[in-house]
Amino acid sequence: MKYALLVYTDQSSWQALSDVESARQRAEAMPGWNRLFEEIGKADPNVVSRELASASAAQVVRVVDGKTVVTDGPFAETKEVLGGVLVAELPDLDEAIRLAALVPAAEYGTLEIRPLSNR
Repeated sequence: MKYALLVYTDQSSWQALSDVESARQRAEAMPGWNRLFEEIGKADPNVVSRELASASAAQVVRVVDGKTVVTDGPFAETKEVLGGVLVAELPDLDEAIRLAALVPAAEYGTLEIRPLSNR
């Protein structure tokens, strides 16, 4: 089954960092990300992953009374916003949970696992 591992973090802490500190923290986290991709690649060599641009760059589109309304966003009740996604073919939910626990961001954010619909 294909699963999406959705990575939610509080991006405000990253926005406050200098470029030097941001680069340092990313470099520090890279061994963990490399371990994750080595493990997830064993289950699905075709895994797809992407880090999203900051939520401050997002646009929210709604259709209200037949009119398209575009706003800056997202505006959520929580500080954690979607920051990245991995999509992989995995044997079962237990393996998805094991791999989600390897995502370095799980230490300071939240991982949501969702099976992809077969439709």
